[in-house]
This record gives sequence, C-alpha cells and structure tokens, in this order.
Amino acid sequence: MTFKVVNKYHDNNRTFVAIRQESPYTAFDRVLIGDRYDESDEALIQAVLGQIATEFNPADGVKKLQEDLHVQAEEYETKLAKKDEEIRKVKDVAEWSVLARVTDVDRPLDPTVFKRGLELVDLGKIGTTYPAQAIFALEDPNHTEKFSEGKRVMIQVTEPFTYQGETLEQLESLYQNGKIGIWKWTEPKQPQATGDLETQPVQ
Repeated sequence: MTFKVVNKYHDNNRTFVAIRQESPYTAFDRVLIGDRYDESDEALIQAVLGQIATEFNPADGVKKLQEDLHVQAEEYETKLAKKDEEIRKVKDVAEWSVLARVTDVDRPLDPTVFKRGLELVDLGKIGTTYPAQAIFALEDPNHTEKFSEGKRVMIQVTEPFTYQGETLEQLESLYQNGKIGIWKWTEPKQPQATGDLETQPVQ
C-alpha cells in the first residue's frame, strides 16, 4: 500500500489530513490533535493509519497511542530545552551589554537608557546563589527620580553570593568589603569651563 497526502490544514489546535491510495483505491480523512501541519507526509500518513488502527482494534490502538505520546513528549522536551538554551544565550548577551555600559564611568549613560538597560536585568531572587561576576537588579524605594532614570540599581557580585532578600542598605557592608559592586545612575559632572580662572582686579 502506498498512501499519499492529498490535503491537510491546521485549525484551532487540530490538523485535518486526507490520504489516498490508488490501488486498491482507499481514502481516509482524519483529524489529528495538535498543530502537525509542518510534519512530513510520511509522519502524517502513519498518524492517520495509527488512528484508523485504533478505531478497528482499540487495544493495539491504545498501545500505539501511548508509544506516540511518549515519543512526542520526548521531542517536546528536546525542543523546550533547545529554546531555553537559546533564551539563556540572548539573556547573557543582554546582561553583558548592560554590564559593559553601566560600568563605563567615562561615558555615563543617558538616564532613560540606563532605566531601559536595567529593566533587562532580572530582579534579585531570594535564595538564588549568583556565581562570580553575575549581576542582578534591586529596586531602591527611597530613590526619587529626577531624570527618568528609574529606581533600579545594578548589583554585581565578585564571588559566589546567595541573595537572602537584603536591602540596599544591608548590602552596603558587602560593598565596602569589595564583595559586591553597587551601580547607581548618577548625574554626570559638568566639565569645568576652561579659562574661568579666578582673577583679581588690578589696583
């Protein structure tokens, strides 16, 4: 038997598949659960035939369904792990970019850019152990915005550090000991105008 897929379409988390065989002429139309539109024709044909087998022989069909579900679960986990890895890589690049710019004291960020950058950094999670050079953000409830710089402060750890919900004030001692870095947006100093030397009138 050689079946061919003659029609398929996806709608509302279901995939309609029509398969045909020329000799002897046989036609099956079935609705498969899930979005399976991008699967190969061979996979769709097997899925339709498997569903038909279930209808004519429920015991074997249930066994086949369990096997298919197990395979689909493994494929889903593999795709999920790959997607999580891709998200982690993008997040690492974003955090590296924020770290590089926030710590560049020679070129202070525009306050709105600083705010947007720190929004890309996750807030500290209680109980999380951060490896050396990792960063996280904290909200400074006592800070009053003047230039739309936001209320977030970036924390950079210099050694493995477990965050236990400390406030910025409580983290100051670690900052003083060099165990963490605390980066806040500060208003750039205005350059001193050249030629503004103090003079005295000639008597």
